[in-house]
Formats: sequence, structure tokens, C-alpha cells
Amino acid sequence: MKQFFMMIMVGLLLIVLPGCDNGDEGGNSSGGTEAAPPSSGTSTVSLSAFSDFSCTSNWTNRDGALGLSAGSGSGTCTTTFSGESGTYNLSLIVQTEFDGRSPYQVSINGNVVSSGTYPLSSPLGCDCPLDNWMTVCPDQIVTLNGGVHQINKGDTITFYGEETYPCGSHGAYAKWHGMNFTP
Repeated sequence: MKQFFMMIMVGLLLIVLPGCDNGDEGGNSSGGTEAAPPSSGTSTVSLSAFSDFSCTSNWTNRDGALGLSAGSGSGTCTTTFSGESGTYNLSLIVQTEFDGRSPYQVSINGNVVSSGTYPLSSPLGCDCPLDNWMTVCPDQIVTLNGGVHQINKGDTITFYGEETYPCGSHGAYAKWHGMNFTP
């Protein structure tokens, strides 16, 4: 009877031991058939506001960024995602101004995935002297985190921007440079 239990124990050990972790990172013994993790994009996809998006006619080059023409209200820019399907962190590269906080939205296939208002480039705001604003309160290029999203090759990416005039006749024009999608 004792030998019978010993044979069962040895048999169980032979069944259990091959499935144990061999110490390699990832926890898969060589030759295993563990499922691969969900696919994700393999490299960062950078999209330029100037060259990768088709925009409404009221966008123009403003101080090195794509911005709305004065008095035009709002506008959109659209592109098709050319990267591999996967999960990406969206980064929006904007150019802030001292005289307004432009509202913005980023949509994927018509669904808003990120929205807000730009920060001010200077705490002086409307008190910045207009005669030398470029040295006292210059625009700042900043990256806004748009969150992590599943994006598929061919999805429609849309940027919406709106101008604002809190300082009277001069304001902010939703200036932006582009978007990065990092796996």
C-alpha cells in the first residue's frame, strides 16, 4: 500500500513539474503555448497639423503654428490614422498664448476622447504689454495629455479648435502643431 501511494506521488510530481515556471521572465517555460498579449502599435505615430490633416479653410500659419484666422470662430482638421491598430497614448502639441485659453476637442470616429482649454502662456494674461509681448509673454509650446485609447488603422482623427477674445480686440487662436500617438 505504501508503494502504491509513492507511485501516485511520483506520477503527480511528473505531471505538475513541467508546468512550473523555469525562472525566465514572462513566466513561460520553453516550448510553452501561452497566449501572446494583445497587440499594440509598434512605434510612435506623429501627425503634423500642417501636413497630415485636412482643415477647414479658416486655418493659417500663426507664429509657426497652425491657428485660426482672426474673427473666424472655430474650425476642424481631420485625418485618417495611418499607424498600426493598437492602444496608444495621445499627446496634443499646442502653442499657448497670453491673451486667451482656446477650447479644443480631439475625436476618434466622431467620439470626443479629449477636450479642454489651453493653458495661458503667461500669468500676466491680458496685462501683458502689447508692444513687446513676444519677449515678456511669449507663446509656449506645450504637450497636453489626451489619454490612452484603442485606435485602429483607418480611424478618423479630428481636431476642433475655437478662438477666444477675453482681452478685447486681441485673443487666442487655437494654435497647434500636431499629435503624437505613443504605444
